[in-house]
Amino acid sequence: MKKFLSVILCGVVVFALAACGKTEVKDTSTKSEVKEKSTVATKVEKPAASTVAPTVTPAVKNEDIKSRDVVLYFSDDQAMYFASEKRTITSPTAKSIVEELVKGPATKSGSTAKTYATLPKNLQVSDVQIKEKIAYVNLKSELKVKGSAGEQMALFSIVNTLVLDKDLGITKVQFLLNGEKVKTIGGQSDVSEPMSENKEMMK
Repeated sequence: MKKFLSVILCGVVVFALAACGKTEVKDTSTKSEVKEKSTVATKVEKPAASTVAPTVTPAVKNEDIKSRDVVLYFSDDQAMYFASEKRTITSPTAKSIVEELVKGPATKSGSTAKTYATLPKNLQVSDVQIKEKIAYVNLKSELKVKGSAGEQMALFSIVNTLVLDKDLGITKVQFLLNGEKVKTIGGQSDVSEPMSENKEMMK
């Protein structure tokens, strides 16, 4: 019985010692390695000096002014046929060509050819428009010339000059008075319809 009690007593003592004993717990807290960030000096490359040559703006040139020779038809000394005169005109248009006719023939020194004006100096041309190869010559006033022959010469000097100029591409001429079609523009000839060139008056 004593032996049994001693065994129990020993067990109690061992248990008490285990309960009261302090177990040292070693704290191993692992510290994470902190890596120092090295400051990397980045070289900023400066852009190289531009090797592109500066753009040189050329001086603005005006377009070459075009001019060409135009054949004008005036009256000969007998007032029966046309005498031609070649004249250089800058940027010629149908209107500017008719206006050259109004100016009359140029005086040529030493020339034996005699040409005479067919249109009055005070004749005013409002406009000349070309539509479907027809030139609409719009005059501000009636054509005042002497006789039917003079009127024919005046009208066909305009018609022949415009139609025979191949650069204009005109096939007929319609005369207008202040923008309106009229029966006659000088009292003699019928101008109510477009007129073709008169080849019989050409030498």
